[in-house]
Amino acid sequence: MLEQEEKKVNSKDGQSVKSNSNNASRPTFLNTFMASLIDLIVIGVASTVVVFLADAVLRISGFALTQKFGMIFVIFMVVMVLYMSIMESGKMSATLGKKASGLFITKR
Repeated sequence: MLEQEEKKVNSKDGQSVKSNSNNASRPTFLNTFMASLIDLIVIGVASTVVVFLADAVLRISGFALTQKFGMIFVIFMVVMVLYMSIMESGKMSATLGKKASGLFITKR
């Protein structure tokens, strides 16, 4: 984990203010929007592939999925929770969308 070094800086009015030593800036709306869009596309494609593979396996055994859209939604929700949790807690500290947008997760 990264430790942030804080130092006190005197402001013009004489009060002490804590300042982080790293030069991290807040992400822009466009950066976070693009990261979210990329992540949603990745999750959507993965969910769709899983549902169609499951349907193919079921068809081989004589069954079929009749509500593919409903299954895609359910799988999408499960994949989204797992994807965000696993990717952000791993070595990269970012999902694929955040990595592509140059964003990362840090702990204060």
